[in-house]
Amino acid sequence: MQYHWYYFLGYVWSLPGTVLGLLLALVYRPKKWRWSQGCLEAIGGDKIWGKPGAQTHGWIIYYRDERAQANEVLRVHERVHVIQAFIGGIFYMLIYGGHFLWNWARDDFGPWVRAYRKICWEKQAYHIDAEFEAGQRPGAWGSFG
Repeated sequence: MQYHWYYFLGYVWSLPGTVLGLLLALVYRPKKWRWSQGCLEAIGGDKIWGKPGAQTHGWIIYYRDERAQANEVLRVHERVHVIQAFIGGIFYMLIYGGHFLWNWARDDFGPWVRAYRKICWEKQAYHIDAEFEAGQRPGAWGSFG
């Protein structure tokens, strides 16, 4: 992948989320770190909040374990969040959190998973990973092919 000046701007613009991700390393204590396809991946460690397969903060992706990290569809999904953070910067985190709280409140604070699935950023990531899984995005960022 050829990097351009706008990638540099994306890394800088998404730095608030990345700093949060680095601080979470104190809690999650990943067993392994690696740089992969423009992202810093942290694998294993203590339980990630909410029990997801992965969690993205800026350009840091926390994977629950190596099996989750090897899941191509999950890798695509999380890299969609990295791009969203590159574009949205600090506003990405604010919109994500705000939209989650709005959805959860509208659902009378029922199961948080329903509110999570309605977040605009998650809808986009699930849509793109479904297209990837169906073979409609074979060159999607995060694929191994």
